[in-house]
Amino acid sequence: MAPAGDRPGYWGPPTSTLDWCEENYVVSYYIAEFWNTVSNLIFILPPIYGAIQSYRDGLEKRYIIAYLCVTAVGLGSWCFHMTLKYEMQLLDELPMIYSCCVFVYCLYECFKYKKTINYPLLFLLVAYSIGVSIVYLNWKQPVFHQVMYGTLVSILVLRSVYIVLWVYPWLRGLGYTSLTVFLLGFFLWNVDNIFCDKLRDLRERLPPLVNVVTQFHAWWHIFTGLGSYLHILFRCGNFPGRLVGEIPASCSVSDVVTNLFLPSRKFQKCHAMLGKTLFILFIYLRIYILPFIEKSLGRSQ
Repeated sequence: MAPAGDRPGYWGPPTSTLDWCEENYVVSYYIAEFWNTVSNLIFILPPIYGAIQSYRDGLEKRYIIAYLCVTAVGLGSWCFHMTLKYEMQLLDELPMIYSCCVFVYCLYECFKYKKTINYPLLFLLVAYSIGVSIVYLNWKQPVFHQVMYGTLVSILVLRSVYIVLWVYPWLRGLGYTSLTVFLLGFFLWNVDNIFCDKLRDLRERLPPLVNVVTQFHAWWHIFTGLGSYLHILFRCGNFPGRLVGEIPASCSVSDVVTNLFLPSRKFQKCHAMLGKTLFILFIYLRIYILPFIEKSLGRSQ
């Protein structure tokens, strides 16, 4: 039985093993979880721009692949939250494992020179990805995926802390900001899961365009997408001279946050890139998404 507040929609009843707190098909007949879907734009647009800029700047292919992996996660998550079908759930969750493995490889290879490959680490991460995929396809337990994903994230966090404390302390601003933003998203993800019933009751009493603020799974997408983007910048900056003029000699957390939307000469292209893409995302939402929401709400009344 569908949770209270859900409606029938274009894609039929959910077949996924997870159905998140956002009410299904409330905003649009064609999108099961509207806000959980469109919030994935933060995973799609900025990393595409980042991959293009990395190619132009001559960075190693592994960093371009890292950006494209984030985009792949965003596309898979879009399909999953739009349909709530099991096949689309796999398209979301398995790329999360693969992209984290790419992140781990990049972070452990950030001190190496160009055109070098760590075959033992590469083999280990490929084996990990294949093993998780095989087990998860045969044992459909979301907790298993969450533990395997959490293991990779923990490795990334520990490695990042080691780098900013003992190797490149001038990158603490980027490192700590990416970690803080990601943890904030994780906190909201847990709030959304634990207090779902109370959040749904609250949304019924709020105006439609105000209760968007309580869609904490969508906020999880936004903060983890932003954190992932900043973490790639952090990894790029670990190699001295790799991003000449883009990663500052020293930066604080406040510097990073301040320059996200108002890039200064100190940060130049790295944050100007993010600021531009987020501005484009805002314009897209204002011109295309909000009118669509208003029409959908009008039809539902």
